[in-house]
Amino acid sequence: MQKSLRLILVAAVIGLAIWGWRVLFPSPEHAIRSRLLALAKTACFSSGDGTMLRAYKAQALPDFFTPDATVSLEMRGYESYLLQGRSDLQAAALAAMQHVSGLRVEFLDINVTLAPDRQSAVANLTCRATRTGERDFIVQEFDFHMKKVGRDWLIERVDSVKTLSAESKFSLSFA
Repeated sequence: MQKSLRLILVAAVIGLAIWGWRVLFPSPEHAIRSRLLALAKTACFSSGDGTMLRAYKAQALPDFFTPDATVSLEMRGYESYLLQGRSDLQAAALAAMQHVSGLRVEFLDINVTLAPDRQSAVANLTCRATRTGERDFIVQEFDFHMKKVGRDWLIERVDSVKTLSAESKFSLSFA
């Protein structure tokens, strides 16, 4: 009886140690995914959110980026944008929060490719955005180029991935 109790206690201590290690020292891929999901959550707001909460989120959004970050948005049906630096990002976030009653942002299918130096990575993902009051949603694929700064992974560049468009020529031939 005493041996089984000791075995259970040792197994519990080992389990807690492994869990603690994973929480305190997550893998770079896990840390990047968590960071991107936190960015998506910060970018979301609803029509019921007050002015202070929207301002706080607009202030918090640039903290996910490096000071010299570049965001290139090219989506079919919309004007293309190039944002450079945290101040442009914050201004764009404030403008969006003033002109749109609500926005829900989700990052789906996050695939992280870590560079050999383990200090930079590219996260390819699909962004789905839904504006409050609209049934349709916007879907766009992006490449997030990230680098490790201290313990945090910051975004240094975001590029829209160009997918097949109406202008692209596609032909099939059957023999």
